[in-house]
This record gives sequence, structure tokens and C-alpha cells, in this order.
Amino acid sequence: MKLLRFTGGMVLGALVGGGLVLLLAPRSGERTRLLVQEWLQVVWREGQEAAEAKRMELLAQIEELKSPGR
Repeated sequence: MKLLRFTGGMVLGALVGGGLVLLLAPRSGERTRLLVQEWLQVVWREGQEAAEAKRMELLAQIEELKSPGR
């Protein structure tokens, strides 16, 4: 129960903090949106690359376990 309340507080704090940052940013809303979109694209691409690398690693491990003589 405490963990759930703590996690909820963290999420709420992050949302409020993020909202304040966007409202008080020293650049225009259009420029801020563009920067956020670019950042999200980079994070998405890196996540996809990491997932693909992990998938390949797991496939190699599966093939190794399937090979005879183990």
C-alpha cells in the first residue's frame, strides 16, 4: 500500500513538474513542442534498437540451448 501511494505521488509530481516546465519555458510553445517531438523520436528509436538487440541475443541463446551436445 505504501509503495502504491509513493508511486502515485511520484507520477503526480512528475506530471505537475513537467507541466510547470512547459509553462515556464523560455522559448515559444511551438519550439518547445518541436524539441519534445525530436526527443521522443530519439528515445523511441533507441528503445527499438535496444529491444532488437535483446531479441537477437535471446534468439542466439535459444539456438545455443537447442544445439545437440548440450
